[in-house]
Amino acid sequence: MDQGTMDADCIALLPGVLTFLADPKQSLPDDTCLEKLLDWLTNIINEDDDRNLLDQQPCLLEFISSMCASKTTDPIILSFTLKLTGLLAATERGFSRLEERGVVQEAFACKAEAEGDGGGGGVRAQWGEASVRCGWLLGLRALLQHHPAMLFISQRGLTKLILQLQRDKSLFVAAAANQLLAHILNFPHPPMTEQQQQQQGTAQENGSSAPECNTVTAEIVGHVGEALVSQEHFRVLQALRLLALSLPGCGAPLLGSVWRGALGPLEVLLEAGMNKLSLPIMEVLHAASTTELFSQSDARVEELMRATLRVGEPKTAIQCASAITRLQHCSEPLKRLAVGIVLQPLEFITGSPLQILPNGSGDAKQANSHQPALREQLCQKSQCISLLSLSLSSVAELSLANSLFVDASVEAVTGAVLQLLKVGLGQSPSPSPPNKAYIQLIGCSRVQRCGLDALISLSSCEGVRCLRQEVLDLLHQCLQHPDSDPTVLQKTLQALLKWICLDSSDCSEKTHFLTQSLFPALMKRVCDMHWEVRDSTLEFITQLIVNSSDSVAFSGALRGSGIVSLLLACLDDSEGYVRASAISALGQAVTAAQHQGETNTNSHHSLPEEVLTRLLAILAQDTEGFPRRAVLKTVTSWLSRPRPPPDLDQSLSALLTLGIDDFDWEVKVHTLELAETVMDKTLSRGSLTEALERLQEYGVFGVLFKGLLDCDRPVAQKACQLLLKLREVLEVKGESAGSPPGDTPTFHLQSHQWGEDLLRKCKGVNGDSDWPGEGVPAGDWPKGEEVSLREVVGRLDLEGMRQALARSSDHAMASPRSLMEDILAVAQQSDDNAVDCY
Repeated sequence: MDQGTMDADCIALLPGVLTFLADPKQSLPDDTCLEKLLDWLTNIINEDDDRNLLDQQPCLLEFISSMCASKTTDPIILSFTLKLTGLLAATERGFSRLEERGVVQEAFACKAEAEGDGGGGGVRAQWGEASVRCGWLLGLRALLQHHPAMLFISQRGLTKLILQLQRDKSLFVAAAANQLLAHILNFPHPPMTEQQQQQQGTAQENGSSAPECNTVTAEIVGHVGEALVSQEHFRVLQALRLLALSLPGCGAPLLGSVWRGALGPLEVLLEAGMNKLSLPIMEVLHAASTTELFSQSDARVEELMRATLRVGEPKTAIQCASAITRLQHCSEPLKRLAVGIVLQPLEFITGSPLQILPNGSGDAKQANSHQPALREQLCQKSQCISLLSLSLSSVAELSLANSLFVDASVEAVTGAVLQLLKVGLGQSPSPSPPNKAYIQLIGCSRVQRCGLDALISLSSCEGVRCLRQEVLDLLHQCLQHPDSDPTVLQKTLQALLKWICLDSSDCSEKTHFLTQSLFPALMKRVCDMHWEVRDSTLEFITQLIVNSSDSVAFSGALRGSGIVSLLLACLDDSEGYVRASAISALGQAVTAAQHQGETNTNSHHSLPEEVLTRLLAILAQDTEGFPRRAVLKTVTSWLSRPRPPPDLDQSLSALLTLGIDDFDWEVKVHTLELAETVMDKTLSRGSLTEALERLQEYGVFGVLFKGLLDCDRPVAQKACQLLLKLREVLEVKGESAGSPPGDTPTFHLQSHQWGEDLLRKCKGVNGDSDWPGEGVPAGDWPKGEEVSLREVVGRLDLEGMRQALARSSDHAMASPRSLMEDILAVAQQSDDNAVDCY
């Protein structure tokens, strides 16, 4: 069924659904279906602007009118109705039609004599319900897509009510009010007509916009200025949030008007040193920095940013400083100051000076203004951990963004992070700082993880290669530490991979580190009591081999370390995840050995042969899916390389047979991926006839047809894709080679299980088909005869099957039609057929 037919069927069900929703005796078990219904209607309107649902479905007008007029409407249904009204009025034609019937006024208009109350009878009666107020705001926001809607808001005086709702006790309502106010400020205002300009004059503060737009925006701008000087914290906070939301979308000259009204109050708030408002103010300034205000000296955006770094507690100052360092366009002095504040906790704990600011300068004085409070907080364990984690996280962000460091040496910062990690291992910083606050960080996994994240990011900075060996030595200590948390070990391995893979001119030094330090530590961790550590270690070994496979020295070190033998032992691990990771690591070890021409282990068997034997056993016997999937991915990886293991060719048939008969759908998909690789390599060599015979020997065609008939959609999709690819090869290569139509392998369908399934599913066997719609081949299948591959592939409607498989079951089970049928089914239920919970 195509989308248009489904939409038509859904629209036909709409009157019944609205009748059910309008019935006060009925109730929905789940109101989320109303949001899904709105989503569908939104898509219908957006996809076809010319379609007028109000003309096609008069029941919509009747439903909205009755719901807004009734004082007993369920609040959830009324909220849905208001949002639906806004959606239908989002076009000028829809708005005009609803306004003619008085529906827009009934839903949204505010009467002057009813201060604080909404529109008509139903809305006013249910105004105390937060869901109704939220629906009213969201409906009004959906409606505000054209100039008549703005005119409606202005003429009906709705701005006052929206501003009242900005301070609503319900946070959802207050947030929706702010979103609507921002939408109004960002609304494209139409210019005044010549007559309006003559009446109003052209020197208006807000420019030459239509007067009704100026009235609304002026009221909002004035309200923001008043709210910012209010003594009520929530009111100030909401005004700041509105500024942050609206500034990036404000156009000139309204942007200047909004900022002029907010600038003075913002300066007052910062001078008052209100710590709780520093971050919201910083969000406003960040929003302003994305506009033309940032480059205007009289807007004083950078001055206000400097002020946020002076007020509040050290944690807030660091957060504000971190936000400043992320700005795309920022002056060097401000960035220098922000980086200095970010680094202060790290400086204090390690005793390492990280940034040099001129003595007596304003920046130095401002950076040091938080020192007394910072020292006091860093001497308290919880505060110390929080501040250091924040500082280290900011260092990591700055490193990734290439923002480090203004007047700060990357080498010095990296050294300080190393000192901090040594503290976590129980070592004293060298030189030892005058304070002893670092003692409380011993064994703190949170700070260790943040420090390792910073170290990972710092590896991408220029100027750190000279510290490579010192970093590797420390990470080796972290790896060996008996009390390291599993999450810290995981981060340690990630950092090791980054720093090992840095270019090093001294190859012998790297090899010595691998053989004498890293490999012995890894072998211990592969046997760790925590399966997460074993798994992470094996994943690290896999990545290490991938990144070092071109190195002859590394390959020799790996071969002599005994790690490969340990990987083979890990295939018997009790945890499936670990077995899967061991398979991946072994796969890369075999690839590296093949690359270097080294295939012998200490036994009389070759490494690829021994590994392949174990993998076949795992695919046939392992009870968990992860190892079996890893087997097929590993074999596919081998086969994709120029030099696959020599014994692999003999095992392909067994691998494909075991894989496609697996009960795990992902294993079957990986089997089909292996079949695809086999097809690509085989068809690229020799004649078409020889290649097809070879593929038949491997059992590839049986795998494809079994996959096509599989009940799991991803499996059938992949098989269908490969059969289409095969058919194209048969058509192109067959024609170019002048092959006769029957010059392809043949099958006696009834001698294969997949052949019998194919016959049973297709027409022509017993007159019926359980393969509905797509994929049914034309004509009868020959019975009791051999059928050529070309004929089988040609008879199947593979394009139709591909289209059918491309649609998930959700297109029916989670479709709008299914949703409406579920709603209607509730109406048909009676007490007689209700489920008895006893």
